[in-house]
Amino acid sequence: MKGLKGFISNKYRSFILDNENKKSEKFNLSWICTSTGKKLPAGVAFFNENQGDYRLKIDTFPEDKQVFLKPTGVSEGTVNYRVETVVKRGGQVTHRAQIGTGYAKSEDGFPVIMDIGPYSKALMMESE
Repeated sequence: MKGLKGFISNKYRSFILDNENKKSEKFNLSWICTSTGKKLPAGVAFFNENQGDYRLKIDTFPEDKQVFLKPTGVSEGTVNYRVETVVKRGGQVTHRAQIGTGYAKSEDGFPVIMDIGPYSKALMMESE
């Protein structure tokens, strides 16, 4: 998040700084059916203070699949995110690739709603 501080207005800076203090806090992930609103458990997420992003542990993904939620900016009261996965070549991490997008209202920051690739349900991260 430190990279975002240069272009985020003071109004949203406290939201970003508050998230930097959530290092060991666990967040719940749920799949949300967009037509019925039904929620199904999907895993957990943890804030990574060093990278300024969230590590997502999604139950339906393989254990070695590393997925991250990274803030990209704030626009008209909405915090925008990228959902990324690690790309490896020869066992080494080469880069991260975007596999989805997300958004949250900047007032409270939660829930974060994510659209990931081919999945018909949205992924939602919320505090406990």
